[in-house]
Amino acid sequence: MGTLSAKHELALAALDPESRVNTVHLASGMDELKRRLEMLLGTKPVGPIDESQRAEVEREAERMALKERVASAGGQLLGAAFAFIGEMFPKKEETEETFHMAETLKSRLSECLEKDENGCLKMTITLPDESVLNNLAKSLTQILGSSGWKPWNIGGQK
Repeated sequence: MGTLSAKHELALAALDPESRVNTVHLASGMDELKRRLEMLLGTKPVGPIDESQRAEVEREAERMALKERVASAGGQLLGAAFAFIGEMFPKKEETEETFHMAETLKSRLSECLEKDENGCLKMTITLPDESVLNNLAKSLTQILGSSGWKPWNIGGQK
């Protein structure tokens, strides 16, 4: 038995009825199995980075970041619009009726909102058709046209 490992000698001794060995402890696990498979198969070589895929992932990340910034700015604009409308009307003392009405509206609006992992509230709007987008773009062009703003500067595009 000179060529066998100590583990193998113990295993064979445990099977021999005349052996003095009466206990064999076998320890194994996923790490041991992984190590043995890596020895048999060899470790997987690290492949080259696919530059086109990396560039596409970066472009997609930039698009998502822009979308988040626009959504956030839209939320600020909507909040400012309602603050503006609130300032346009004369201030009235809050009554029990107006308090309950505001709470009801808030509750109903809350049902249409989602809270993200940062605690920000998100609301999705649906435009009935592309004409609304066209009108929005034309209105913004009129507002911004007098300021000398150039639309090709959006998001660093040229």
